[in-house]
Amino acid sequence: MQETVEHDLIQSLQTMISAHLERHPQLTLNALAARSSVPVTTLRRLAAGLQKSEMAPHSVLNLVSYLLREKNLARLLERVTPDIAEFLRRHFGNFIFDAPKVTYSTDLNHELRDQTKYLIYKLAANHDGTDLFAVVDNFGGLGLRKLEELKAQGLIVEQAGRLHARDKNFSLDLTVAAAHLPALVGFYKPQSMSAGLNTMFSMSESLTAEAIAELKALQRECVMKMNAIMNRPESLGPIPYFTLNLAETLLTDTTPGDPQ
Repeated sequence: MQETVEHDLIQSLQTMISAHLERHPQLTLNALAARSSVPVTTLRRLAAGLQKSEMAPHSVLNLVSYLLREKNLARLLERVTPDIAEFLRRHFGNFIFDAPKVTYSTDLNHELRDQTKYLIYKLAANHDGTDLFAVVDNFGGLGLRKLEELKAQGLIVEQAGRLHARDKNFSLDLTVAAAHLPALVGFYKPQSMSAGLNTMFSMSESLTAEAIAELKALQRECVMKMNAIMNRPESLGPIPYFTLNLAETLLTDTTPGDPQ
């Protein structure tokens, strides 16, 4: 059954690529790969019907988001074929797509691979935005140069003296976001615990797949409640606050049977 699902997914992606190339005969697979942030080897296998193994989840998301020119994740699920929609839900979890305003952009995925740009954009994506002083105070002259690049690309705009991100509610490729986790953790200040703003919990144990599934469901529920609090009009204020919700195995690779 799983093989049939993967075959249908690959067939659907192959059809989308072929249709796009027919509409744009001057476009090469190399150019499509660069624009969609998908490895050119993957596109070549898809186009030639040689893709046999399961696709990398974020390659699928990057590809369909670019081909359909659809950044809104909820609308994207409605526009793709059922096999693609099922694949995306299975790998990313429905909660990622619950917020109708969340956008997924391949140009942001490309630009925000730069760590300084990512952190500046994250500040500017807050409801209150950020300002030049905060950028320079946190990132110095490098931050100022990166800010100018983001502004030149239209990714950050200035309004009434404040700097605001083009897409306030944005989602990135998990591989891009994961690369910046150490930088976010670097903002954690244990010496300021008495101020009452930060928290840190770390737990580990060897568990069954069933127990891990329970924890994931509980974490998803908590994240949704936290998201609701953060988006209440009365909650919005001047403090740039972030949370990290992360759980993983203490293994170098996922072993067969691990919950996805």
